[in-house]
Amino acid sequence: MTPGAALRPATAAPCPPSFAYIPAGPFVYGPEACYERLEQCPRLRVRQIIELPAFALARRPVTNGEWREFLEATGYVWRGRWYQVVRGWRGLIVRAYAPTPRYPDGHDHFPVVEVSQADALAYCAWLSGQLQRACTLPTEEQWEKAARGGDARTYPWGETAPRPEIQWQRRFPVGPETYLFSLLIRPQREWARAGWYWRNGHPWPVGARPENVSPYGCVDMSGNIWEWTRSRYNPALPDFHVVKGGSWGYSIHHTRLYVRSACSVTTPSRDYRAQGTGFRVALKLAADEAD
Repeated sequence: MTPGAALRPATAAPCPPSFAYIPAGPFVYGPEACYERLEQCPRLRVRQIIELPAFALARRPVTNGEWREFLEATGYVWRGRWYQVVRGWRGLIVRAYAPTPRYPDGHDHFPVVEVSQADALAYCAWLSGQLQRACTLPTEEQWEKAARGGDARTYPWGETAPRPEIQWQRRFPVGPETYLFSLLIRPQREWARAGWYWRNGHPWPVGARPENVSPYGCVDMSGNIWEWTRSRYNPALPDFHVVKGGSWGYSIHHTRLYVRSACSVTTPSRDYRAQGTGFRVALKLAADEAD
């Protein structure tokens, strides 16, 4: 099979071409790893086999262009900000990914960031009406199955480290040594956009790396941006939810697909917005569609 092709049986339920069909059945989940918010982190689950019903997941994270379409169509009051890549010396020294008061031209295909979980769910509700299909955020387990496939791989493409030259990087937080390293040394190989310092890093347009595609055809599931799920970070903390995938400004270790995090356990997910956090949409399948 061609790398990146969706694994979809001929008898599978139809879904929009922007979604990958994830068949029912078992997959290898975990072992969970977590590098921050450890005081609130529940006991980490061991590697195990989990059964999931069929579902569909967007092949790409929601982009700036798609988010703008949603805002214009609905009048939704978004309290986040647009971001743009800053070129030249200001980008290297001051900030390479900076907020801007207006829509950033030329950034249609960048993943939208600074969206809270409530923002993401509002988009899902709107898209449900557009598609006449029930859309929501994926669970943590759905996200991981779509990213890893059926062979328990560490990254969407397999086991090869995405940036071998920064395996020394501390897990959390990324520090000034990363800032200096990134100023002076270019990546040997970069299959996932991750491991940069927040002042001199920025995401890629979605789908920029052909290697970064899951067995089901979902792109950018390692690095670039954190992605919201609807799973709680800790069952005892109803206001805080899991994000998956790592991001451009987090350590390279977060790109491993079994790593879980919460963006915050002080600001509720419904209000939390950050320059490295976005989302992709899951599509619910009716029972007769998932056969």
